[in-house]
Amino acid sequence: MSNRRDGKVTLAELLTVVGILLLLVWLVFLPLRRHAIEARQARCRQNLNQLSRGVATYLNECGDGRFLMYPLGQGRTADDFTGAEWLASLYWSWTQVIPDPGVFLCPNAGDGNSGGKDIGRYGPPPTFGSRTVSYAGLHHRSFIGPDGLPIAIHEDIPPIEPLASDDTEGTLNHSDWGYSGMNVLFYDAHAEFIPSDRLDPRAAVGATGPPVRPQPLLWRLRN
Repeated sequence: MSNRRDGKVTLAELLTVVGILLLLVWLVFLPLRRHAIEARQARCRQNLNQLSRGVATYLNECGDGRFLMYPLGQGRTADDFTGAEWLASLYWSWTQVIPDPGVFLCPNAGDGNSGGKDIGRYGPPPTFGSRTVSYAGLHHRSFIGPDGLPIAIHEDIPPIEPLASDDTEGTLNHSDWGYSGMNVLFYDAHAEFIPSDRLDPRAAVGATGPPVRPQPLLWRLRN
């Protein structure tokens, strides 16, 4: 004879039902979560590809096919520029090659540039900083010539040389649910997601200290 009361659900049965429901929700949530992460990574690569096309446009329309951007005097420091400022110069008023401020932000980074205000369409941007452009770019690829004027270098750069990448300041752009890594844009205009088992995201951009061989992949880039 059962000691269970008719119509009553035991605690074990309730926990079993709850466990099954949680498992079903988890099985549905995981693919959706993975799809969302991959979609943001794809959007990030699209942004980098647009930056690549912007550099090509600059060379054709502003750089006489030879000179890369040289945003001297446009950023926070009069006689220097960061890698992010180098990229932002494609948006600034003196070129306006890329008019969409959203291109400069990785959708996974959580940055914000106030609809372009923070990258300074009109004149030097006093609020420019690490939360303004969420990509790293070239730095010191140009110099001042003997006449005191800026000279931008456009040398024969190997196609596998990085042109830009996710930044590494603050929170990593792509570090979620086992999908840690970086999107890297190369000179041949293709962008590739490199997982953290091939590239340490926190130490990737802007190699410091004595030169090592081989050089880190992103050692020329700066935030």
